[in-house]
Amino acid sequence: MKYIKNLLIWYILLAGGSLLVSCGDDNIVTKGNPIENPDPEPDPEAGLRVVNKVKYRPYNYMMWDNWYIVKEDSIHLFHLQGIVNGVSYSRDTNLRGFGHAASGDLLHWNEKPEVLSLYDKSLDNEADFRYTGCTVEHQGQYYTFYTMRKWAGQRIGVALSDDLYTWKEYEGNPVIVPDGRWFITFSSNSSTGSSYANWDRVDCRDMVVVKDKSGGGFYGYFVSSSDMSGLTSPTAVIGLAYSTDLLHWEQRGIVYYPTGVSMPEMIDVFEHEGVWYMTLTTAKDNGSLTAFSDPYITRGTIYATAVSPQGPFVEDMKDNVLIGGQLSSGYSMRTVDYQGERRLMYVDVDDGVSVLSLPKNIGLNNQGKLRALYASDLLPKLRIQEISPVIYDQPANSFGWPTYGGLWKEKEGVFSCKTDKDSWQAAIFEGVSVNMEISFTIEDFQCSSFGIVLARPVAEVSLSDLSHILVIEPKKDRVYLTDHTWDFQNCRSYIFEEGRKYDFRMLLMGNTIELYINDELVFNSSLHSSGNYLPGVFANDGTLDVLNLKLFRLEE
Repeated sequence: MKYIKNLLIWYILLAGGSLLVSCGDDNIVTKGNPIENPDPEPDPEAGLRVVNKVKYRPYNYMMWDNWYIVKEDSIHLFHLQGIVNGVSYSRDTNLRGFGHAASGDLLHWNEKPEVLSLYDKSLDNEADFRYTGCTVEHQGQYYTFYTMRKWAGQRIGVALSDDLYTWKEYEGNPVIVPDGRWFITFSSNSSTGSSYANWDRVDCRDMVVVKDKSGGGFYGYFVSSSDMSGLTSPTAVIGLAYSTDLLHWEQRGIVYYPTGVSMPEMIDVFEHEGVWYMTLTTAKDNGSLTAFSDPYITRGTIYATAVSPQGPFVEDMKDNVLIGGQLSSGYSMRTVDYQGERRLMYVDVDDGVSVLSLPKNIGLNNQGKLRALYASDLLPKLRIQEISPVIYDQPANSFGWPTYGGLWKEKEGVFSCKTDKDSWQAAIFEGVSVNMEISFTIEDFQCSSFGIVLARPVAEVSLSDLSHILVIEPKKDRVYLTDHTWDFQNCRSYIFEEGRKYDFRMLLMGNTIELYINDELVFNSSLHSSGNYLPGVFANDGTLDVLNLKLFRLEE
């Protein structure tokens, strides 16, 4: 029977491979049916535009900081973009103006012509490429706020558009220059130098604008620097400004201080269930080693709360992480209201090339803490086939000997394994996929650890074929990524409660995996390799019953 299965899997790989893997450029995908039609003409400088892409990035470029605006039935994405290593370009720079894409479902994206220019040396204070901002609509006019840069000096500028495609810089730029009452600003005799000794820059960037529902105006939040924190050196702070017309702004002071000397950036502000939240991207190399409530994190998005949009926004250092992990995890997040839910997306480090993440919902967990949640109305649309879970192989658990730590069995849809003491065993299932979803329920933890396996689709699966292993370790309250060598690769903490039922869901999309526990995003990481995989599970040092196991192929 196993011989027949082995022949079948090789037939799928060889004869049907075109159904399971992409052909040609990995950015050109033609599945799906987004509302926005693809552009008929290619961009002569960027090659073919990307059409209908999940985990979007522009053709031959990667992306990072990004923001969104809804227009009628479409969501428009704007983002910073840069080159992908190993690709030749006709331009004399490795950067471009703001990237632009549109979607009808937050899943499939069509690339549009870039907007604004990388910089405009004919404009004062715009000698260097423009940084992050936001886009808002007011009375039929669109406003994109962006970071003006001249050497180490930053200011906030704005450009206007009637259609989101053609933009004109406001002649009155800049609209915000840091006010010296609160922030480090420009010296009186220099347009680029700082007024603060031993601080050779002026920070003023990453503007986000929020409608004032009670007063008819707009709140503007921006990253700046200040020496008012009483710390050894200046540190990043978040400033607040207010406007009634989006062109003239009154600065109102500082609404957020980091807990130490740190330089958080890429902010967002929104209200959820009566609480105001501010999110900020930061990392240990931004200045603070203890900025995260999760000790395993080196980079992520933190959050602070306030009772009003005017702040102050304060972190709960016992729980301040929204998304995060190591350098291979997602970062640089913004949110958008879409179909009655606040959605968040960020940049995934997809094997070193940054792409747009899958959408998540903003919500609260059982403890009332802000979290990224599984978007149950969106993400199931990626499923193209359900696979019946049938055990294909149970590989040896050592590299040179036919050793086995237990035996997996199936009875009435429940997959069970009782391992020997201090031993582990994996079960690999049929169903070769490039992108996949695995979900199951665990009602009781009677083993030291368990998890999900991605195995190379070979005739006889061995230990070395277990390319990626996602370990769930309730006794140590953590989830981490490894492979058949069991080296520690990427980790997140998660507090497990004894006796509680847990639903687990893993999505593999491109080079990125996401793990949800009870619909809460707990772990995400890029993988060092991608391709066709067989799904599997494992148990370690005890007994495990896997209930409600479901396997899906996802579109490519």
